[in-house]
Amino acid sequence: MEKKVIKFITVDNFEKEETYLEQMSKKGWHFVKYEELRYFFESGDPSDIIYQIDYHSSTDGDKEDYLQLFKDSGWIPVFAYPIFDGEWCYFKKETASNNSPKIYTDNESKIELFSKIRKTWGTFGLILSLVFLPITFITGILTSNSFLIYFVLLIFVFIALLYIKMVLNLTRKIHQLRE
Repeated sequence: MEKKVIKFITVDNFEKEETYLEQMSKKGWHFVKYEELRYFFESGDPSDIIYQIDYHSSTDGDKEDYLQLFKDSGWIPVFAYPIFDGEWCYFKKETASNNSPKIYTDNESKIELFSKIRKTWGTFGLILSLVFLPITFITGILTSNSFLIYFVLLIFVFIALLYIKMVLNLTRKIHQLRE
């Protein structure tokens, strides 16, 4: 049996996503893939599985070597979601299979991951804003429909605030790890 769940979790909170997937496995719903804000699960026996999410960009080296490193550490690749110049990679592991279940166990590697995510999504948010802001002004100039102008402006503000929130949250996490 398959289950689809619509859930919106931003990239700066991927730890919450990992926790959510772990809770679903304990209920007997095992993560299969993610697509368009939907999580797909397969029914099975309740399990104590740990999920880890990592971002592998095209500049991080060969993907096969990357996956092999995790497989050698007991991690099972579940799904890869292509985005920007890389992929969100989902891994799982039975909790009893290793004493150190996390991929990132030291602060420096966590800082590196958070910095990479912040740079990628911050750059995308800036580019999106630079493209969307002129569209907002052009809409205002070409139309006298105030509802349309406010609607487009509202979408722009929402997107800008979302990306600002993500960058600030990742920056906060980096500073906490450095202390």
